[in-house]
Amino acid sequence: MDEVVREIGTGPLCMDKALLEEVRMALLEKGFAAAEVMVSQRSGSDEQGEISRAIAICQKNKLSPEAAAKVIESLNVIKSGKW
Repeated sequence: MDEVVREIGTGPLCMDKALLEEVRMALLEKGFAAAEVMVSQRSGSDEQGEISRAIAICQKNKLSPEAAAKVIESLNVIKSGKW
């Protein structure tokens, strides 16, 4: 998990909490592919890029959908550098 957080890094972008919750639920209920589709349909380009990148990093590091959901839920905290 630490490697995932380090790779996501910090930045100024603050994402909508409701969107992050929807992505988290999609990951838990339907998996990575469904979450990626939902992000592409429901977010603006900046949010879409960051959330899709975070999902890809989770997949690359072989996180379970449950662990990836925790990362997505905490994405604003991770991006703030306070993780």
